[in-house]
Amino acid sequence: MLGGCYTCSILEVFVSMRHALGFVLLAALALLLAAMPARAQSVALEGIRGEFKAVSTSVMKAATKAPESLYAYQPTPEVFTYRKMMLHIAGASYSLCASFQGKPGQGPKVDADKQASKQEVLETLTAAFSYCDAAMAASNDATLAEVVTAPSGTKRPKSYYASHLIAHTSLHFGNIVTYMRMNKMSPGD
Repeated sequence: MLGGCYTCSILEVFVSMRHALGFVLLAALALLLAAMPARAQSVALEGIRGEFKAVSTSVMKAATKAPESLYAYQPTPEVFTYRKMMLHIAGASYSLCASFQGKPGQGPKVDADKQASKQEVLETLTAAFSYCDAAMAASNDATLAEVVTAPSGTKRPKSYYASHLIAHTSLHFGNIVTYMRMNKMSPGD
């Protein structure tokens, strides 16, 4: 209390409370700002994840929409059947995402020549795309710069495997669209 002044005492308490509240707000703001860089560290990977989600969803729609009879379709002897194209996408996805995780050659294997039913192909694609989703979910932007050494000795950053996954899946989705259009079908909804 300042000189016995009741108003001054209240004022002192108010100023003390205001300082305490200011400190609490400042501490909360510091915590928020500290958390923001962690989120920002995955901005690039979020973009990659979004692109992969878009193309893998398109592949799954086309695989689901195509009738069982289209799975044996092969426009010319030199190219894959529709079935083999889908199984090839699944196998490559496993391979690229295993490498993205730093485990080249250790992903699940897919026999692209297997005479799988449509249902088996859908299950294989779903599992492969889930494997890749999990690999990317466990990563951040710093992960993209990590270098992976393949069994052959080739060294590549993990960003190579992520970008190749999108490029490869997109390339073959283009083939899928062509196969379906040649059969008077649309790959979309």
